[in-house]
Amino acid sequence: MKQTAASDNNLPVGEGDECPDRATLAAVQDIPVYDAEGNAVPFGSLYHPDTTPHQRQLIIFVRHFYCGACQAYVKALVEGISIDDYYSIPTPTSIIIIGCGKPDLIPQYRRFTNQCQYTILAEPTRMLFKKLGMNWSMSLGSERPDYMREISVLDVVKGQVRDVSGAVKDPEGIRKRDVFRGGHPLQIGGEFLFEDGQVIWCHRMKHMRGHAEISVLRKLLELDD
Repeated sequence: MKQTAASDNNLPVGEGDECPDRATLAAVQDIPVYDAEGNAVPFGSLYHPDTTPHQRQLIIFVRHFYCGACQAYVKALVEGISIDDYYSIPTPTSIIIIGCGKPDLIPQYRRFTNQCQYTILAEPTRMLFKKLGMNWSMSLGSERPDYMREISVLDVVKGQVRDVSGAVKDPEGIRKRDVFRGGHPLQIGGEFLFEDGQVIWCHRMKHMRGHAEISVLRKLLELDD
């Protein structure tokens, strides 16, 4: 099915952005992504049928690891697609989050996001983001998304400063130099659903608060009608 361009983050499930073709996937499959210990695996291993435990993979690209808006999104994901929901998805699906910061910041990102239960990886070169069509943006967008309905921009900024400051002071947190290792501040992300090694649906953020709503993901995963 041909994908049509999405106008916002609350797009109907039947609509999405243009999916990466086979040539694009061939160009990105060997780009390394890293876990919290710095262990690398090729991006293609996350979705290739021979190397994945599930038929589908929902891969969510977030912004830098200190982005309060993306942290709110991941928290909403944790609440909106619980472990019980995850195991009831009709078509078994892995959920993977990839950020553009340094991999050793992943444990702190889990703390920022209420101990997110899903796999979190890092791709600090941003080559993967670029080749999959995710751009830069300085825009916050014209509307506040549902996943930030109770959070103002000022609240996000205050919370971000508070969390980072607290993490620097915490002996098990981050070091001062880590403040600048969270990832490019203007990079935006998106969501890609893979099945049998191909992207069957995707949505690229148009601005800094532009993730696809959790309600869209629930319908996409057939958790809701």
